[in-house]
Amino acid sequence: MSDKEYNILIVEDELLVAVDIEESLESLGYTVQNTVDTAKNAIAEVKKSLPDLILMDINLKGQESGIDAAVEISKKNNVPIIFLTANSDISTIDAAKVALPYGYIIKPFTDKELETSIKISLFKFENDMKLKLESEMFNNFLDIKDHDKEQIIIQSISGLEKINIDQVYYLEESDNKTTIYLFEEEIVVNKQLKDVALLFPGNIFIQVSQHYVINKSKVFVVKYPEIIISDKMSVITVDEDYKHLLDGIVGELEEIIDVD
Repeated sequence: MSDKEYNILIVEDELLVAVDIEESLESLGYTVQNTVDTAKNAIAEVKKSLPDLILMDINLKGQESGIDAAVEISKKNNVPIIFLTANSDISTIDAAKVALPYGYIIKPFTDKELETSIKISLFKFENDMKLKLESEMFNNFLDIKDHDKEQIIIQSISGLEKINIDQVYYLEESDNKTTIYLFEEEIVVNKQLKDVALLFPGNIFIQVSQHYVINKSKVFVVKYPEIIISDKMSVITVDEDYKHLLDGIVGELEEIIDVD
C-alpha cells in the first residue's frame, strides 16, 4: 500500500464516540473527510466527494441503518466500508453481510485495532480493484453493470485513481495511451481510447474522431468541424465519419453559433 494520504468518512450518531474516532484517525495520520450521523447524510456526503474509506456505525439516527446506507452507497460507488457496532451477536453480523463490508469492529476498540482494520481493508480494496481492472472481462462487466455509477476507479500510469464521471470533459488518445481530462487534472491511462471509453456511459460520452471522446454535457459550442469544450475552451476537430453523432448534441445545446 502506498504512502498516499487517505480521506476517511465517519458515520456515527454518538457525538463523543465520533470525536474520539476523529482524534484517533488524525493521530494515526489519516484525514477525516467529514463526520455525519445519519444514513441520508452519509449517502449525500459520498455523492459530494468519494472518500477512500468509510467507518460506518450500524445503528444510526433515523429510519435507515448503517447497513441500509452501505448497501445504497455500494450500488454506485467503489469504496471500502468498515462497520462499527457495540453488538457482537451473530444476528447482527449476518445482517451486515449483505453490504459486503471490508471490516467489522466491535466497540469499544483501541487505536491499534482501528489502525489494523483500516490498513487491512485499504490493502484488500486496492488489490481487489487491481484484479478487477486486470481481468479480461472487466470492460464487459462495466459496460453491462456499472454505467449507473457516479465514480469509477481506474489504473493510471501513476496508480489507482478515483474519477467522478461528471467531472470528465473529454478523452484523448495519443501514442497508444489515453488522457482523461478533468478541469484541473489530467489522468493518463496506458490503454487505447476504445478500451478506456468503455468505462464511461455511452449515453453521455460520444466519440467524435479517431482520437477523441467527449462528454456531451461539457460542450459549449458546435461549429462543424469543430467543438469547443466548456470551461477549458479546448477546440476538438470532428472527423467526417463521426459527424452524424453531433445531431444529438446540437439538439441539446442552448448556445450554438453555427452547425453546417
